[in-house]
Parts: sequence; structure tokens; C-alpha cells
Amino acid sequence: MEQQRTASDWLWLALLVLMWGSAFIAIKIAVETITPLWLVAIRMMIASSLMIAFAKWQNIRLPQGWREWCAMIFLGTVGTAIPFILISYAAPYVPSAIAGLMMATIPFQILLFSLVFLPEEKVTPVRVLSLGIGFAGVAFVIFGRPTATTETGLSLLPFVLLILATTGYATNGIVSRRMIDMPAMTKSYGTILVSTIMTIGAAILFEPFPTYMSMPSIGGAVYLAVFSTWAGTVVYYRLVDRTSVAFCSQTSYLIPIVAVALGAMVFAEQLAPLQLVGFCAIIFGILIAEGILKRKKRRRFPTPPA
Repeated sequence: MEQQRTASDWLWLALLVLMWGSAFIAIKIAVETITPLWLVAIRMMIASSLMIAFAKWQNIRLPQGWREWCAMIFLGTVGTAIPFILISYAAPYVPSAIAGLMMATIPFQILLFSLVFLPEEKVTPVRVLSLGIGFAGVAFVIFGRPTATTETGLSLLPFVLLILATTGYATNGIVSRRMIDMPAMTKSYGTILVSTIMTIGAAILFEPFPTYMSMPSIGGAVYLAVFSTWAGTVVYYRLVDRTSVAFCSQTSYLIPIVAVALGAMVFAEQLAPLQLVGFCAIIFGILIAEGILKRKKRRRFPTPPA
């Protein structure tokens, strides 16, 4: 029987959802005067500095041996650095609400990859139904945008970048299940360090350092580093230790709701009618995929930070 959750557990979950769901607002503000690669590099430099200090305080060990470091290189690059960069490039061209909503496709992609790459996962009518509803919702969100009929095909590029970013996160979830066992905080520690090195190198190679950064952009970058990246990671793993991965997986359908609400409040963003239908379809599909509507226990996966 599932352990009774305390008010403290729910408050920490709400804080986690707020920190991750608000990331899309911060990204949109930060990229106004900071180029995407340098935004991610600055974000990761601050987050890794905090993580190093926290690891020293909590005696969190580094990954050990070539196998653990190879896993960290994959997770830090494909599952963290690349998605962060892609989302930052897409942010100026799509509403922050839509960027947050696209993150809701991660559970569907993990489910799809599980059916293909994990033999123990069985194809069931319910899973196929949830995939169909979820991806139909994504199509409504993309093609239901108000200017979809007048813009060129280039307008689809930001959505493609967001989908590729979520694919990186989903791949991260699958690989994490197959990788060698190590403490969760060690995995997080190694991932942040590797992604920091990767993003700094990419920024130096491909973008000039910004000559001007506005105070709102700097504030957005610092917020992303301190709250959405470092604090979000620490809170998540601490909450997993206190509760379960299944409990924390509720971020998958709460983050899009928070992102849409904050987008409306901060930027007065509104979903087009067909996009609203897509939003409801995605959330409904997640509820089916997670077994929540039938109160069926399943292994679930949380949504990573943007």
C-alpha cells in the first residue's frame, strides 16, 4: 500500500513544479540579450559551482571509473546540455506556455521508446490509446497556432527544436534505466559537471561572448541556474528519497499547467482554440499513460527541467 503523503511532501512537490514550470518564462526573458549558447553556459557554470559546494557539504561522491563517466558524458550531453540549448534557441519564437506544454510529450516518448527498446514493456491497448491521444494533442498545439496558415514552413522549426529537446530528455529516462547503478545524487552531480563543460566549449566555439546583457536577462539566467537547475535537482532527488519516483512523476502533467498559467499572467499569452484542445488532449493522454484514471500502479518518469 502506498505511504500516506504529508503536507510537507506536497509543498515540496509544488515548489519543484513551480521552479521547473517557471523556467520557460526565465528563458524567454534571458534570451532577449544573451545568446542561447552563452545563456546555457552561464546557467550551468553557476549551477555547477553551487552543486560542487553542496556536494562537498553533503559528501556526495563523483562518478568513478570509465563506465560511470561514459554514462555521465551521454546523460550530460544528450539528456541535459543539448535539450537546454535547443529550448533556448526556440524560446524567442514560441510562447513560453507552448514551450512548457511541449515538455508534456516526454512521458509519451519514454513510453514509445520503452515499447521498442525495453523487451519487458508490453504493448497494450491502453498504452497505444494514450500515445495516440498524446501525439494528436501535440499536432493540435503545433498546427492550431493562429498564424499557421500564413507563415512559411520555417515557422515549424522552433517546434521541431522543442520536440528534439524532449526526445533528449526521453532518451535520458530510458538510458537511466539501463545504465549501471550509482547513487542518484552522484548521477546528478556528474551530469551537471559534464553538461557545464560541454556548453562552455560550445559557446566559445560557436558564439561570440555577449557584449551587452540587460539586468532582466542576467536575472533570468541566475534564476535558471539557482532555482530551475541546481535547487530543482536537489529538491527532486531529496523528494524521491522521501517519497517515490511515482509521486514525483506528477510533475509531468503539472509543469505544463504551470507554464501555461504563468505565460498568461506574465506575457498575456493565450492558447488558440485548437491549441487548447491539444493541451487538454495531452494532459488526458498522460493521465491514461500513468494509470492515474484507473489508479493503476506503473513505473513513471518525471519531467526534467527546461
